[in-house]
Amino acid sequence: MKIFRKVLHYWIAIASVLSFLGGWVILAHSPKPVQSQPASVQSVALPNLPPIQAYGSNVNNNGLNFFSNNNSQSSPQPSTSVPMLRTRGS
Repeated sequence: MKIFRKVLHYWIAIASVLSFLGGWVILAHSPKPVQSQPASVQSVALPNLPPIQAYGSNVNNNGLNFFSNNNSQSSPQPSTSVPMLRTRGS
């Protein structure tokens, strides 16, 4: 049983190394992607999209603030409608 385990370990190691090298060779000999030629291709400008107005956000903050500060206190406090994210893990 001890000889079988040792042979099995060597077989797995050799098969892993050969598979890695074989994949590397296949990847190295695969067809390369076609390079675009900038002289013949015309670039099409995409229009700018308007900002997403979600969850009652206004245009000034672009919806990136998680907490809204309706009053101007010295220390920012989270809104009561948005719960704080807490984890129970260690």
